[in-house]
Amino acid sequence: MITIYVNATLQLPDNDQWQNRFNIKSASSNRLYVIAQNIKKRHWACSCPGWKAHRHCKHLDALNLPGKEQPFEVNIINQ
Repeated sequence: MITIYVNATLQLPDNDQWQNRFNIKSASSNRLYVIAQNIKKRHWACSCPGWKAHRHCKHLDALNLPGKEQPFEVNIINQ
């Protein structure tokens, strides 16, 4: 299990499908993408084009989260 520290200003409320939602800033632009954990399947996802096309992206890599819809548990610490 890994620990992710999330700035309170980047946190988002859970919804009926996703939990542990937060924004992550793009390294190459001023865009914000949403990283979240699927409630039922427990995998992590990103709203970026890379994840949508390949189910894997550099944003998940940066947080040491697996792609390809693999279930993975994380300890989230709010800052």
